[in-house]
Amino acid sequence: MKKKKAKTTLIDSNEKYAEIGDMYTSRWRKLDLLIPSNFRMLCAILNVKPERILMDFMWKLSYSVIHGATEKQRKAGKKFFIEGGFGQPAYTKQDIKKMFNELKYIRKLTDTTEAMEDENKELFWKNNHMYVEFWYKRWFEKNSRLDELSVLDEY
Repeated sequence: MKKKKAKTTLIDSNEKYAEIGDMYTSRWRKLDLLIPSNFRMLCAILNVKPERILMDFMWKLSYSVIHGATEKQRKAGKKFFIEGGFGQPAYTKQDIKKMFNELKYIRKLTDTTEAMEDENKELFWKNNHMYVEFWYKRWFEKNSRLDELSVLDEY
């Protein structure tokens, strides 16, 4: 009598990270802003929409994917952000610089995936999605913040 081979089923314990959780995705937001007259006039003279400037600033500052972003531009954005006191005193300047540096390293890793085979890319993105969630939770909870993590939906 021949022994029957047991059927092996692979279970992907990280399947939930195949797509980034909705809470952690980029989102469109409607903002109602008072745009200073001098800024409006500059934009009109230079033929650039205020929305374009704000979008570029946000994407470059956060090390998100944007064509043509330079490290010099990102450094200027970080300097503006830190010197403006954003996030302080809840976080120190050193903490905020560390957050930006960690985002920079995530960006650097992401930029190396072009040559990967599809299976490896899939694994990379699952790991990336898992890390982004961890990164957010770690920094959010660093100072024992009392809000729920889901406060992210309001931003």
